[in-house]
Amino acid sequence: MLAAEPIVELLLTLGLILLAISSLNLLGLMFARLVTPARRLPGAPHAPAQLPSVLVQLPLFNEGELIDRVLEAVMALDWPRDRLQIQVLDDSTDAYSLSLSQRAVARLRREGVQIELLHRIKRTAFKAGALAAGLERSDAEFVAIFDADFMPSAEFLRKTIDPLLAQPDLAYVQARWAHSNRDESLLTRTQARLLDSHFQVEQEARWRLGLPVPFNGTCGVWRRRAIDDAGGWQGDTLTEDLDLSLRARLRGWRSGFMKDLPVPGVLPVSVRAWRTQQFRWTKGFAQCFFKLLPTIWASPALPRWQKLMISFQLGQPLAFLIGAACVVLGLPFIAGAAIPGEALSRVAIVTSMLGFAAPIGFLTLAGIRSGPRATATEVAGALFLTTGLLLSNARAGLEALLGYRSPFVRTPKGAVTAGPSRMVRWPNGLLELSAGLGLLGFALLEEPVSVIYLVMVIGGLLGVGTLQFLDGRALSKQTNAGS
Repeated sequence: MLAAEPIVELLLTLGLILLAISSLNLLGLMFARLVTPARRLPGAPHAPAQLPSVLVQLPLFNEGELIDRVLEAVMALDWPRDRLQIQVLDDSTDAYSLSLSQRAVARLRREGVQIELLHRIKRTAFKAGALAAGLERSDAEFVAIFDADFMPSAEFLRKTIDPLLAQPDLAYVQARWAHSNRDESLLTRTQARLLDSHFQVEQEARWRLGLPVPFNGTCGVWRRRAIDDAGGWQGDTLTEDLDLSLRARLRGWRSGFMKDLPVPGVLPVSVRAWRTQQFRWTKGFAQCFFKLLPTIWASPALPRWQKLMISFQLGQPLAFLIGAACVVLGLPFIAGAAIPGEALSRVAIVTSMLGFAAPIGFLTLAGIRSGPRATATEVAGALFLTTGLLLSNARAGLEALLGYRSPFVRTPKGAVTAGPSRMVRWPNGLLELSAGLGLLGFALLEEPVSVIYLVMVIGGLLGVGTLQFLDGRALSKQTNAGS
């Protein structure tokens, strides 16, 4: 019997209650998505002479191979050329990538296009700093932002700016992400399922409820005045898009969402790249939680129910940190060194049921594209792979809690490549594999039936670890072939 058993049991019970609340938040968004009426952004087409000036910003970092494709899409936008400015914000440290951007920009300038390349030697504030530096060189009324791997359709500006012109208190319009390489592998299908649930369930539910719809960093158009009024781009979090959109809402600006305007982009094709992306998003959300929550609750601009919903939204990624703590706190009970009380047992059962039902329903509501079997495979893949990020995303939440600063690491979308040294501190999935095997061995030795309750955690860790190991082998072969 543990001397500190009451404290351990209390902490575990509180942690499980917080996880249950997180699942209830997902169920609430599902319910809102199902029962609330659909909304559309009002806006009438304008004559060419009435159209405002638009700045298109294309932030890049060592992604020169994508510049020609995204510029081709931007040049096809249906907008008067004399009112369209283009900025390539290339902070590349790779000379080859930078040369590709320079060449593409020079070619379009010779053709008379209003385009410029901004290259910063020092990446102050990362993407937020690049966007802010670009704004200093333009007085355009509206700003469209596209990451280099997204391809807007020709009518994108027409559809997004019409509502902005019709509603002066609208800060920005966010379009939905689509996926050009969705069917490349089970990993890309799983990512697509996760992102579809975000856009078609969560974002749509928030839009229908009148809640702030966060800007997703790309595929949106901002009103320049709203950016300035909200305090501009700030680089003190890794999710500068979420930060600015909430600060704009606190200033009284509204947001718009267009589910029916998809913009295809490229999904990461390696688990390692996806893990890096999810780490950045998780830590950025947690940073915004600690940065903005006091201001949100002190603000008279939001009703209390909206403050509560925004708090759940910002705090949702902290479920990884809480979940990891619950796994550790649960080990003495698995080993028999501590005996769970009736309250803990009941809370554990309820949390487990909600923990399965809420994400399964949330992911399924994103749509059945290729039949029930393919949908079930994608949902199962999403559950296991997301659970496999437990350690990485828990570290992200802990770093945010402790105020530890880390660089903005762009998500590589192509084949596996070598990244910054801090990304490979635990190479080839060793951390996840060790944790998964250790947890499996511990459960089998102490209480074999507990494997049933830990199957998602163990399976997720082993799956993510194994896929990272395979990524590492592919990278090693690639390096050896090039040497």
